[in-house]
Amino acid sequence: MTLRTYEMDDPVSSVMTKGILYIKSSKNLQEAVLIMSDFDVGSLLVADNGNAVGIVTSKDIVKVLAQNEELKKIKVKEIMQTPIVKIQAHENISSALIKMKEQKINHLIVVDGDKIIGMINPLNLLI
Repeated sequence: MTLRTYEMDDPVSSVMTKGILYIKSSKNLQEAVLIMSDFDVGSLLVADNGNAVGIVTSKDIVKVLAQNEELKKIKVKEIMQTPIVKIQAHENISSALIKMKEQKINHLIVVDGDKIIGMINPLNLLI
């Protein structure tokens, strides 16, 4: 893995992941796991009626597995993190890192105004 050179005042849009995958909150966790596996991602944005309502991550699913629950019986909305935490595309990387630390989260939704344009997590800063 090569480390990317970046400056803390670079905008988050320069390191975000584009092309976010969505899932409806009414879907079950098995469906979420299949999408995450097929696309090799660690999180899905949860959207209903075109509006982002939460995020589900591999960490959330691991917590359910630790409780020995059946994924087919659990709806995404039962474990998703809400509200989602957003950051404007022009904000800098240091702001993103501070926001993640303060909120104790690993994913921020990157927006341009109200439009979702990407997602950022700490791994975006390494590749």
